[in-house]
Amino acid sequence: MAYGIILQILPQPHLAQEVLVSVFSSPQLQSCNSYPFTFAACVIKLARAKAVEAKRKLTALVPANEEDAVDADSLSPQNIFELAFRQGFTPDEVAKKLNITKSEVLRSFHDFFKSYRNA
Repeated sequence: MAYGIILQILPQPHLAQEVLVSVFSSPQLQSCNSYPFTFAACVIKLARAKAVEAKRKLTALVPANEEDAVDADSLSPQNIFELAFRQGFTPDEVAKKLNITKSEVLRSFHDFFKSYRNA
């Protein structure tokens, strides 16, 4: 599951594998033993955080291409969730990028999850 999450954020298998190794060699993994939920949830959270961190470092070194550009015309809950989950932007950053309020971003998250629950 952790590798799948990492691949969604970093679609390059060799980079995703490096991040996965860093997840399981991280000292932060020990804290998962006392995580209030399950060990798996903690590992997934750590994998996402490390993948987002790696993506930010990578994009700082390589200029963004057209594929990574934010489509300001698409304010769908799916697009807003993609910006937050796969690209690692905070709700405040998403709001600023799309020129909407933070409450609209949070409402889009709710709508996104609601659509999956009803599917």
